[in-house]
Amino acid sequence: MNCYIYFKASADKEAEVLQQEQLLQNLMRQADQQRPGLQRRPAEQDGMHTWMEIYHQVTSDFEQRLELAYAQTGLQQLLSGKRHMEYFMDVDLCA
Repeated sequence: MNCYIYFKASADKEAEVLQQEQLLQNLMRQADQQRPGLQRRPAEQDGMHTWMEIYHQVTSDFEQRLELAYAQTGLQQLLSGKRHMEYFMDVDLCA
């Protein structure tokens, strides 16, 4: 299963978001041995950027490990609103 987490932050905080995301993803790599991804919508809207973290093949303790790593970053102070977490699973079409 894959986890997608999206959030908004002020466009003028882009460099700080990138710095804190790098820290978060480094912490997650150490704990998970996986390679998280980060995407951003191409255009800002109302002075905000929408960001999305991508985690592939998450395990049952993923949210707990993510929260521990997240608490070690300064991301919370940069967000506008809450982070939204969604899970998607691969579907085998060759049944």
